[in-house]
Amino acid sequence: MRGKRFNLGVISVLVALLVVSITGCTRQPSPPVPPITPVTPGYIQSYDHKLGYSFEYPEDWTVHSPEEFRLVGGVEKVEMFTKKGEGTSITIVVGSTDWTNLEEVKRQYGEIHPIKIILKEDIIEVNGREGYKIIYKSFATKTSVVVFLANGKAYTINYGTTEDLYAASEEIFDHVINSFVIQ
Repeated sequence: MRGKRFNLGVISVLVALLVVSITGCTRQPSPPVPPITPVTPGYIQSYDHKLGYSFEYPEDWTVHSPEEFRLVGGVEKVEMFTKKGEGTSITIVVGSTDWTNLEEVKRQYGEIHPIKIILKEDIIEVNGREGYKIIYKSFATKTSVVVFLANGKAYTINYGTTEDLYAASEEIFDHVINSFVIQ
């Protein structure tokens, strides 16, 4: 009788090990790992797994809470950073779009923001992806906007401040743009 109990115990352990090994093989895949790139000193890297993009923003700027923004019109995410002590801001807006090419973005952008003086427009390339860039003045503000299209979405990065403060943070905006990667 003792031998049968021993065999039954060994068989139970083997069955349990078999079940654990089979269920271990059917694990759900883990979420994608953010890119492992060195972060520039003075900047923090942000990565959105769901929307598949990353960028660096200045560590000493204020990060606004996502709850501050109402997401409407296909907008899926808004991230905003402001320089302490002034109204200078960088805003990233990601949302679904019907735009299919950058010439269409350029055409539509003129209709969306009709009251402005365009200082510069260009098609740029950042990290292997083309984007539409416009710099314009409207009243007392100066704004730079870059739009990338990918995956049925528009990734819009906006830098705005008063005209007299624009040059002081333009290099920071350029860094945010140049660090922007869409998967």
